Amino acid sequence: MNRALGLLLAVTALSVSGCAAGSTDRAAAPPPSVSAAPSGTPAPSASGSKAVPNPGDSVITLPSGVPKTTAPHEPTDDFTVLTTTGQVRVDGACVALVTDTIVWVLVGPAAAGLRAGQRVKVTGLPDPGFESPCTGSPLKVNTVTPA
Repeated sequence: MNRALGLLLAVTALSVSGCAAGSTDRAAAPPPSVSAAPSGTPAPSASGSKAVPNPGDSVITLPSGVPKTTAPHEPTDDFTVLTTTGQVRVDGACVALVTDTIVWVLVGPAAAGLRAGQRVKVTGLPDPGFESPCTGSPLKVNTVTPA
């Protein structure tokens, strides 16, 4: 694709410069011709035989078969399970764990029964893709124990 675009730009530049540098006697000069083959690649002959690339030309080969794909995964697959301790803060439907460095928005059934002011140890998996109206970094809770 980039090579084709480059060729198109080169042809356009040559045709524009050819018009500007053309002779004053337009009737005597033959019209300029443009080859679609990149420079250094011989054009096929009129007899229909295939052109043979020059030894200095690079040859591009395409892979055969269907490309391999993998199933998409949640962003949480890239994170490791973490354990942290802090104090529970409840604001409406938002349950948060306030630690020394970060505020975690606790997500999941294990966080549902927590009360404001409790000091707990939480094990869970960060989930940055979780959308919540609560303030903090989402943490899918696996276990909660008193600290």
